[in-house]
Amino acid sequence: MTYVVNGADWDFSGKTKEYIEQSVGAFLDFIDLLDVREELVKIGDDFQSRMMLGESSLWEMFSAESEPELSGELKQELAAWLGPIQYYADDPDWPVGIEETSISIGAAAPVHNPDVAWVHHCLRGGIAAACINLGPPSIRNTQTALGTAQVHFVLGEESRRLFWRDVILIEGDSAESLARNAPRAYPDLYFVNGVLAHLDRLSGGYLASRTRVQAAFAILNDWGGWIFTCPPPVLTPFESTLGVATGTDPSNSVIETRFLGFGLTVAPEKPNVWEHRRSREARETVIENRRFYCHWHVKLQLHRNRIHIHPPAQESGWKVVVGMIDEHLPLPG
Repeated sequence: MTYVVNGADWDFSGKTKEYIEQSVGAFLDFIDLLDVREELVKIGDDFQSRMMLGESSLWEMFSAESEPELSGELKQELAAWLGPIQYYADDPDWPVGIEETSISIGAAAPVHNPDVAWVHHCLRGGIAAACINLGPPSIRNTQTALGTAQVHFVLGEESRRLFWRDVILIEGDSAESLARNAPRAYPDLYFVNGVLAHLDRLSGGYLASRTRVQAAFAILNDWGGWIFTCPPPVLTPFESTLGVATGTDPSNSVIETRFLGFGLTVAPEKPNVWEHRRSREARETVIENRRFYCHWHVKLQLHRNRIHIHPPAQESGWKVVVGMIDEHLPLPG
């Protein structure tokens, strides 16, 4: 899987110094995030030589003689990033059709864009890839003479997550592709070791529940931490918290209502489940030498198929814990 920098987006002719520095700064912040996540970025052969500001290439644009005079710090950061950079043209296996670089992006007329074309042809071949843009993130239809594809133009964490959720589909939409990509698609969930191998324990198998499972993981990742920790009486993240007392835990009823607001049915187990040893132990897991009782559960269906979870904790890196996935864990007598 590869991110490719869309060099065509680095056309700063007519742009202000502030715009250029803000755009490049946001790009480098995203590159830092991808570096932490160990996600690979590549560029085209012409990235450092193409015209970016009038007749100036990248390094001419950042020279002391350039107008406007741009930040020396940004130049140093760009140099540090580009020093060990990889070029997608050096890949041993090129996607089929890469010689076709005339491509339509959205409703625009076809243009010569090898960077976007590379990603387009990768996707047509079932290989996950995305473009890094400087503008707002988007998902756009692309078309060449050989066919169509939907390309993710990413910048920032939210678009990165959405891309990885699509990678699950691109790579087969199977239990294996979900397990392989879940840590990147749902980075704010703590998956207990081995739990994703239990997807086929769901009644009907994973494929019968895949849409519900992925939707549940997305809500738990994006909003689970807020749902479990935001003080009451706020029920949606879009309400004002002005005057809300900090340090107050939400009740079970508030938590359930918040989840329902996102279309997810989540409930705690009844007290008798804890009191029944076999049932309790089936819902327990150990993280960093601490035992967690995952009594909150997502109801994928009314009477079966559950994802058992625990609120964020220090041992999980303050992530919602996904502890068990099963058709139904044991219940008392």
